[in-house]
Amino acid sequence: MTAPVVHLHEVSQRLSPRFTLHVPSLTVGPGITAVLGLNGCGKTTLLRLLATVCAPTTGTVAVGGQLVTDANLPAVRRRLGYLPQDDSVPRRLTVFDHVDLVAVMREVHSDTRRRRGAVHRALAEVELADLAGERCGRLSGGQRRRVALAAALAGDAELLVLDEPDAHLDSEQLDRLTATLRARAARATIVVATHDHAWAHQVADRTVHLAAGRVVG
Repeated sequence: MTAPVVHLHEVSQRLSPRFTLHVPSLTVGPGITAVLGLNGCGKTTLLRLLATVCAPTTGTVAVGGQLVTDANLPAVRRRLGYLPQDDSVPRRLTVFDHVDLVAVMREVHSDTRRRRGAVHRALAEVELADLAGERCGRLSGGQRRRVALAAALAGDAELLVLDEPDAHLDSEQLDRLTATLRARAARATIVVATHDHAWAHQVADRTVHLAAGRVVG
């Protein structure tokens, strides 16, 4: 498994008449890249582009040297795990069933036993193994956040795009997340958005700063 290099070239994403994200050139990977900036600077938009959730208004996104197109989008998405910023965990499913459903959609292993094993390992990584049978609607907001993180981690994705994975974590859980990401950094390209500059400099190999929709460092 080779960690893919992701490159954005002359990318823009227009969200409203008042805001457009502009990225003339950006290359990330392998290892961990932290995206920093104030609220509204474009961090989530940039991560959505990297995760192929949306296509750029102009410009190109390449993963592993291959331009992302409609034709190869399913193949690209099989390589990545994505943690969105919003709380999208369904309340009626159990913790295990939600992570397993995401693993099925990501085509994590064709063998059922191996896929379920990957789900159990991901839940252990976020310390939710003992709540695997609990319905997500009975969890706290922080626990649901960790369920969504487990869904991104399951299956050892080569590209991890994580929007504020540190949100709602206590210090012990944050240390566990840091160790998990550092362990994966040797074999994956990881991009995290965060407001915590201290944690970003602790966990990341490099940082990208955004301000008003522009990369400034």
